[in-house]
Amino acid sequence: MATACLLAFSLALVFGLIITRVAIPIAARVGLTDRPDGRRKLQSAPVPVVGGVALFVGVLAALGVSLSLSETVREVLLPGAYGGGWLLVSAALMVGLGVIDDRWPLRARFKLVGQIGAVLPALLGGFQLSAISLFGLDVQFGVFGVPLTVLWFLAAVNAINLLDGMDGMLGTLGGIVCIALAVMGGMVGSGFTAVTAAALVGGLAAFLWYNRPPARVYLGDAGSTLIGLVVAALCVRGSVKGAGTAVAILAPCGLLVLPFFDTAAAVLRRTLTGRGLAAADRGHLHHLLQQRLSRPWALLTVGVLGCVAATGAILATYFENDAVAVVAACGVIALLLARGLFGLAEVKLLASRLRAVVRAGVLRPEATEVVGNFQGTVDWEAVWVRVAETAKRERFTAVQLDVTAPRWQLDYHRRWEARGHTSDSPTGWRVEVPLTGHGQTLGRLTIWGKRGEGAATDYVRGATELAVEVEVLIAALIPTSPASVPAANTNTMIAA
Repeated sequence: MATACLLAFSLALVFGLIITRVAIPIAARVGLTDRPDGRRKLQSAPVPVVGGVALFVGVLAALGVSLSLSETVREVLLPGAYGGGWLLVSAALMVGLGVIDDRWPLRARFKLVGQIGAVLPALLGGFQLSAISLFGLDVQFGVFGVPLTVLWFLAAVNAINLLDGMDGMLGTLGGIVCIALAVMGGMVGSGFTAVTAAALVGGLAAFLWYNRPPARVYLGDAGSTLIGLVVAALCVRGSVKGAGTAVAILAPCGLLVLPFFDTAAAVLRRTLTGRGLAAADRGHLHHLLQQRLSRPWALLTVGVLGCVAATGAILATYFENDAVAVVAACGVIALLLARGLFGLAEVKLLASRLRAVVRAGVLRPEATEVVGNFQGTVDWEAVWVRVAETAKRERFTAVQLDVTAPRWQLDYHRRWEARGHTSDSPTGWRVEVPLTGHGQTLGRLTIWGKRGEGAATDYVRGATELAVEVEVLIAALIPTSPASVPAANTNTMIAA
């Protein structure tokens, strides 16, 4: 099996280097590029987003040539040909969806529907969680196995996609995960998992040659979702011991602790600050690592933490002991929290929210405030004092200030609610005003209130006037040059 893995890796590396080199100028001609916009996309020039397509074609070509050249590879791969064929269909659909999204960005709901459709063929190929093993106890899912498997695939696909935000990061972490999967596949006797994962390692190594900072090519959604799909499938196939059907799920979860922790923090952060789950922000792992560390050190940190998680998953598979994977994953999270690199703001936010809920139930304060400074060290107090004064004078029921300025590495949220505020009040109104400054959209101001005797235009006028004042204050606080913005922090609190 080792020979088959080495052949698949080598061919994928060679094909990946050649195909990516050919694809880069083609991508520029057909418009598959990520163009700087001065806001969220801050690279100096357009970058082709064809790395995912090249990865898919290179790995597929490597596996095809390996099958034609080596009897060993045929002995390893052909027993899993049925499932592999259906996984190939899913991979092609996922890459196609990603290419469309890279060229013509899709709304989140349409992407989700497309992803569900893309993972269904893999389920037909046998990549299903019909049962899982937790600390030696088998749990059967029965008819719930299909929806739970779809959720597993969607979680892995989108978690890995969210982590793709820094040159070299996903290639590095994806390579470590796939190396671990190749080893785990060999341990449980799944040659299909081992050889496929080895080929993916070769393809990612080729991609990293072009993606190392400063990147000459990006994976795009086509590549990041492809990696998520294949990794999710191989985790299922490579975590079944012997002839059983129960998947030792804690080892794959431990292996993917970094993308899962990043996604969980994003869901918590956006939920507690009233933002939509699909809303972009500046609080992801790659954002904060780049603030606190130089890019080489950030990549080294990701690599080391990924190796810790991978080692835990491998040892858990070898010793058939889920606790090893759990301890390793918890160790990764603890290191990030202890060093203040990631997740501490969300933990403080959750703890403070719980304290605020208890205080509201016991003390019933007149108003509550939620504060989240996820990125940046700008002192927003002067802005908020003006907002709060107006809110109380005009008897607004709630006010929310969101500042999202990637160019200045700023992400700030603050919300004030009077006691008894409900967003769906039949007599209530809501006005949302975008905030601009230095030629850019810097965030938004949202105001809620109850309708009185005045006309609707009075509410809109009052909200707009406050927004104009806030814009002036924000523009005075943010320097014209982003280079003069100090390093960011993530101090977060909730006060009642």
